Amino acid sequence: KSLIWVTQCQSQEEPVSEVDQEQLSTATLVFTPVEKIENDGNTTYSPIAGEEIQSIKFEGITYLPEVGAHLHLHVGDTYRLDLKTTDYYGRESQQTFLNRAENHQAFLLGADNSYLDFVYADDSNVGISAYITVKKASNTMKLNYIMRHVSSSAKKQLKASDWNNSSIKVGEIDLDLQFEAILIDEDQHEH
Repeated sequence: KSLIWVTQCQSQEEPVSEVDQEQLSTATLVFTPVEKIENDGNTTYSPIAGEEIQSIKFEGITYLPEVGAHLHLHVGDTYRLDLKTTDYYGRESQQTFLNRAENHQAFLLGADNSYLDFVYADDSNVGISAYITVKKASNTMKLNYIMRHVSSSAKKQLKASDWNNSSIKVGEIDLDLQFEAILIDEDQHEH
């Protein structure tokens, strides 16, 4: 008699399913006013109670917001930008990008450093959360939040200062969210 053992091995390189734009049902960009506090070279951010939180929701095949949807962002103010996504079952799924930080980086295209200051809220520069400070007024500005899926070697080459670098084309685009914002001084904007 002989005894035969059969085992099944799993490779360490098993593919991990990726949440991409086709698998997401909705994406929402949420802008929450915060106070930027600088103390001894450290910057912290604190929510401001009672301030209006603005958001733009993207859904459907085109991921375009509602017609006429836009943000009013005020010069001198700082906002926490949060990406919220859901899958087709309605479950939040933005954590997937952070869980694979070595393969993701968000960019906010359409504004240069003279208009906005952008700071990633996570140490890995993924960008599902970031802080934006409005530096200068502008009429309707077309902004583009892009989440790129990159190789880990490409990610190592990217810097936090690349947040608005439109010439970066590495990897694939997981999310492409286009929206309008009006950067206003007090009492400048009227509908």
